[in-house]
Amino acid sequence: MQSYDVCIIGAGVVGCAIARELAHRRWDRPLRIIVLETHERAGEETSTRNSGVLHSGIHERAGSLKGRLAREGSSLAVAYAVRHGIPLLRSGMVIAISGDDVRQGLWREAASLWRLWHNAWKAKIRVSVVSPSGLRIWEPNLRAFCGIVIPNVAVIDSYAFVQSLRADAESGGVQFVFNNRVVNIEADAGSYIITTERQRLRTAGLINAAGLHADEVAALALSTKKYSVSPLRGEYYELVTESKKHLIRRLVYPALPPQSAGKGIHFSPRPNGQLFLGPNTVPVDSKTDYTSRKTPPGVFVQALQKFLPALEERDLRWAYSGIRPQVKGSNGHKGDFIIASDSEDPPLINLVGIESPGLSAALGIARHVADTTCIQRRFHASNSGTLLTHAVLERRR
Repeated sequence: MQSYDVCIIGAGVVGCAIARELAHRRWDRPLRIIVLETHERAGEETSTRNSGVLHSGIHERAGSLKGRLAREGSSLAVAYAVRHGIPLLRSGMVIAISGDDVRQGLWREAASLWRLWHNAWKAKIRVSVVSPSGLRIWEPNLRAFCGIVIPNVAVIDSYAFVQSLRADAESGGVQFVFNNRVVNIEADAGSYIITTERQRLRTAGLINAAGLHADEVAALALSTKKYSVSPLRGEYYELVTESKKHLIRRLVYPALPPQSAGKGIHFSPRPNGQLFLGPNTVPVDSKTDYTSRKTPPGVFVQALQKFLPALEERDLRWAYSGIRPQVKGSNGHKGDFIIASDSEDPPLINLVGIESPGLSAALGIARHVADTTCIQRRFHASNSGTLLTHAVLERRR
């Protein structure tokens, strides 16, 4: 039975980012790291079935892990994409109120814009409140009464991002094993014995980054059901009519109340020039139910036609869907990221509910995990217990 210092379960964007971060930090000795993944490739689930938006954190509750790590991670992801040649669209984001919204009662949408502006002010995110004429400068074909513009928002090729993080981790000596579902975890003599469908291994530290299945993996490690993930499907249609597909070139989101399950059906451009509409929010019973009872395209047209009157059902073609692992907070609304050190010795870190803005936050999450007390105590950084500065690390990579 082979032994490792760290076993990471899950090769999504977060698992790959954590593996890369641990592999390239300077410890007392190089860490032996293995990543176990159920699927054939990295990033097969939530990590690449999304909008690719690197969020600013403006939608998140002030002081939340989601907000802080999205801001940190997005900045790191943009710099990483530039260094590694990953496709990136610096589109900016518009959060808009339409004329229809005004006619139906402005107060709710105005309150939402005020909340977002207040979040931006507290987090020092650069935004502008823009009039209809100002919005037309940004998006000439957009019909909106007013909105917030966040200029420093980008869209990344999520698949290329995940694969680059995986390759970067492998260059630091990380071993990835695919088609290797974990079926049992047991504590044994200050370590964990991990049993998969193909092998058994021993690890001094365990990091659960299993995404949709993080609650199940945590239950294996803790021998109790501490966490619960609710799968929410988000569906996307592509705008394919040639004469209309370039009418909107930036991210355009609706203003929504804070308790909304998602960020709303929006115009979602990509670095390769495609334009998608979505995602919606559909509760599903299965974590693998991507296609049953597809939402008709008319729902998407109804949501966004107020911003683009020329939009019609015949302009849309079903594209794909993704499922995000939501956890509920104490108030019954969507909860924050859970990054919990559930055992200090041997280290066990459970990452649960890493939904949107998980892609944005991935590199920030990786640093957060590597800085946790249980990891630092177990593996000891060199240079008298201190890490190399991140600036030095980035120059070395």
